Amino acid sequence: MTPDAAGSRVTTADNGAGLQAGPRARGGPRVWKPSTDPVIITCALTGGIHGKEANERLPEQPDEIVEQGIAAWKAGAAVLHVHARAPDGSNTMDAAVYDELHRRLCAETDAVVQLTTGGSPRLTVEERLTTVLLAPEMCSLNMGLLNFFIGGEQVFFPNHRSDIERFAGEIRAREVKPELEVYSPVMLEEAAELLSKDFFEPPFAVNFVLNTPTQGGARGTPRNLLDMWERLDELGRTRSELRVTVSAMGATQLPITTMAMAMGLNVRVGMEDNVFYRRGELVTDNAQLVDRAVRIARELERRPATPDEARELLGVRGRPPRGLPAGAEAASDAISPEGAR
Repeated sequence: MTPDAAGSRVTTADNGAGLQAGPRARGGPRVWKPSTDPVIITCALTGGIHGKEANERLPEQPDEIVEQGIAAWKAGAAVLHVHARAPDGSNTMDAAVYDELHRRLCAETDAVVQLTTGGSPRLTVEERLTTVLLAPEMCSLNMGLLNFFIGGEQVFFPNHRSDIERFAGEIRAREVKPELEVYSPVMLEEAAELLSKDFFEPPFAVNFVLNTPTQGGARGTPRNLLDMWERLDELGRTRSELRVTVSAMGATQLPITTMAMAMGLNVRVGMEDNVFYRRGELVTDNAQLVDRAVRIARELERRPATPDEARELLGVRGRPPRGLPAGAEAASDAISPEGAR
């Protein structure tokens, strides 16, 4: 347990797996109790699918992304999930752009900066490795194959087992904490395959990503959320070793993340996943979605976790105040020498 700034204690009975420790009737079901543990709120700032045509307030350029990242952190986001864009708003895995975003967000917030390895379905695996090489505290790691539907076009998103294991090896070598992105119950089986090979140490961060515009991804429904929660045991790890976050796209974001918080899970919100505040009303910025998640969490008697509490719960290696994590400085210098920044 860890003391927070107010002197209360952060319990780890639940740990974001949605199941509090408690007595179990002999031969009976697990005991579930409402959680009062802090909820880790992740904010996904911009994403890799839609652009300003969906909402002109979507941040695309570094200044916009950093500004909204700072506001989301101040609103209560402990983790910032980061994609980057080229000057024309298209997706990029340009190392210099990610290096700038990583440096600035680390310098101007104390949030856990989680860089994407998904990038965009249109980018190659080689390009998508860029962010791992920057040695952030966390990165995403997709758990399977999908077909995305983007602007009426079908785009295959390759995450073959060999690709996943290549990412895993590079992630492990840099002591980065991966978040396993699980889009359907079937991907839990792929996550179990990966965890069985002992690339990583617990705790294991898992993100249920629901309602994506894909063939192969599960819809954002209560039934699918509960099904995936029930099937966590198939990972072959104890629930005390799991840190589960729930993301849901579009109009499903509010009801599904609210359910997730009530279940004792962590949540992700942000304009990568949803550009509307309510039907017919566009979001003004990412902080507006974080503010709402914080408000709902408090109504459920779960306060937002601080970044340092999130680090402890997720088992990330940490970083000095307003500095880069270990290994990231050398990686950054290799990309952009100090004199050139």
